[in-house]
This record gives sequence, structure tokens and C-alpha cells, in this order.
Amino acid sequence: MSGFLGLDVQHSGTVAALLEGGGRPLPVGDGLRVWIPHAYGEGLGWGSAAALRSLASGRATADRLLEWRRDPWDAEFLTGLRDRVARYLGLPERAGPVPGHRVVLCAGPGTPADAEEYAEEAGLGGALRVGPAEALLCRRLASPGQPLPTGALLAVAVGERWSVLAPFRAIRPDGGPVVLTRTGPDTVLAHGGGAWTELLVGQVLARCREDAPAADLLALADGVQECAARLAQADAVEWQGAYTERLFAPLVVRGADLAADPAVADGLHELRRAARVAVRHPSSVVLGGPGAVWPAMRSALAGPAAGASVWCGPDPATDLAAGAAWWPLLRSCFTPAPPAGYAVETVGAAPVVPAPPDRGPDADSSTPSTPSADRSGTGPGPFSPNSRCPDPVEVLPPWMRP
Repeated sequence: MSGFLGLDVQHSGTVAALLEGGGRPLPVGDGLRVWIPHAYGEGLGWGSAAALRSLASGRATADRLLEWRRDPWDAEFLTGLRDRVARYLGLPERAGPVPGHRVVLCAGPGTPADAEEYAEEAGLGGALRVGPAEALLCRRLASPGQPLPTGALLAVAVGERWSVLAPFRAIRPDGGPVVLTRTGPDTVLAHGGGAWTELLVGQVLARCREDAPAADLLALADGVQECAARLAQADAVEWQGAYTERLFAPLVVRGADLAADPAVADGLHELRRAARVAVRHPSSVVLGGPGAVWPAMRSALAGPAAGASVWCGPDPATDLAAGAAWWPLLRSCFTPAPPAGYAVETVGAAPVVPAPPDRGPDADSSTPSTPSADRSGTGPGPFSPNSRCPDPVEVLPPWMRP
């Protein structure tokens, strides 16, 4: 096995990170974006190209932001992903699984129970899965020059439409590599970074002239993420993303005003409360995932942490995919879960996934999928030792070796 491909499948897009040899995971985008839109269809193409073609005409409105979105577990999207990875590696397309590479799915809330089967049928090969908290902690462990503090810690993975909080205890026996032990269940919140994106998109479009073209909506979403990153350095920033030249007045984005908006304030309150319940006095909080780009997420966790350090990497959007790629190499740092596993505690509405694609011979691949209940019928499911990869590879990056 020469490499691992970590996949973080969110609501509107997927991040893929490729780990080879002794290096670090590198994002494999679709040629235009690291965040690969769940867009595809006959005559449209795949990824960003398909989304752009879907938005080629008409004017921009908030409800068109994700009109291109389709089921990420459909064979057409997964096969396109396989082909993209093959091209990235200089291999033939549609020639079976990428040789020497293993797919690792970051199994967030709502991931289908048979997601591994969908990946294998699309030519991605046999897949492993890892929970968001474990993936995030792998990303943290693999950060050079930043040893993880020992003691009680809280992992907070913030997705697009969900957040997962999980308590752990970290020890470092005899000066060796850190060992992480689960001390409780996942807490799943039906809040993520997507609500923040929709809020700021609405504010930008409300100031736009009516002739704003829909073709720039993808660039608008990109600008929202850039704006969120800039807010980590300043309390207020001026909007400089898509449609700037079409605004009838400049837009100054203030982080405090966004956080106080009812569209996201309830989610921040739930995050703060859940963190306080999960670990009362953590020595460290590890924060990551695509929704963690918003600085208010970090501020919300600083209070319950009571002075503990809150770690968030420089590129939160790729954390879960990168951590999933590290999982087969770093799983030896995690002690096994109890035989019965842990039941998930869900707060609020359970996250959902798209309806299962019709894989029959008469399936119409041009019809977009619509959201429905979780295919597994059991919600996000428990954390279980069965989710761990078999045949662990006892390999650590150089900076983690004792």
C-alpha cells in the first residue's frame, strides 16, 4: 500500500486528500476548486464545470446557490472522482481501483451505512471509514512541531450541516507517542458552517443590482470562505468577493454582527452548551472541518474550555479529508473502543443524506436526487470498533517517532 485517499463528503461538496510516502496529504480538487461541487449530468460534465454550466444563464438569487447539487453517493459522481484521482496520478481512467491506494471515508452524520459499497462499485476500491472526531485528531497529531497536550480534550468537527463533539483523554506513556482514549459518545448537532454561508450570500445579493448573473454564484461562495478567513484577522472586513462591482453600496462584514444573527446564533449557543456538557475542564480543544473557518466557532468554544487552548489548523476545510488519509497510519494511537461502542447523542433534527440512487438498468441519471431520510434508517449510527480499519499499519511520521 503506497498511499491513502481521504474523502470528506459534505452536503454540497467533497474534499479529497491524497497521502503518499512520508509526505503530507495534498488536496486533489477538480482542477478549479479543492471543494468539489456535487454536480454532474449528461452534457454538464462533473464537479465545478458541471455546476458552472448549470448556472450559465439567468440572474443570481439565493435559492440558485446550490441548484446544481446532486447525490454525492451516486455512481456518476464517485466514478468522476475516481477518474479525477487517476488523472492526478497520471493513470488511465476507468481502469479499476487506483493501484496501491486505499480510500478512507470520513463518515460524518448521515453517511450511508453502505457507503463502502458505493465507493467500491464506482471503482474506488475497498474503502475504510473513520469518524469525524478521530479524523480531526489524526490531523492534529500529524501537525509537526505542535505536540498535543495531555489530559482531557474535546474534539469538535464542524461540517457544512452538522457538528460532532467527542471527549477523549490523552496520555504520553514513557515519553512515547501520545495515546488517545475515548471517554464518551459523540454529540451530534444539526448546525454547521452552511448556515453562515447562506447568511452572508443573502447579504451580498441583497445589495446587488438585479442584473447580477447566476454564473458568478460559485465564485460568490468562494468569496464567502475567503471573507471568513479574513475575519480571523480583523473584527470587520469589506466585501471583496464576487459581485463587488455590482453592489449599490459597499458591504462591511462584521463578525460580531454575523454571530448575533438569529440564522446562526442558535447554532453557536448549542455548540457552546454541548461543549460544556461533553468535557467540563478540557486541557485542549481541537477544532476543524469546513465550518470551522468561521472565527466565531473558536470564540464559542473558548468560554466552555475555561482557558484551555483551542487549536484550529490553517486550512480547516481540508482537515477532515487530510485526517482520514492519516487514519490507517495513526490509528495505533487510539485505544480500542468498548465492545458495545458508544451511542450517539443527537441534539436537534438529525442530519439527512440524499435518497439512494437508483442503480437499476433503467435509472435516469439526468434526474437530480432529492433529500430524504438516512438510508441506514438509524441516523448517524454509533461509534463502533467495527468502523476501525483492519490490519493496522504501525507507521508514524518522523516528527512523531519517540
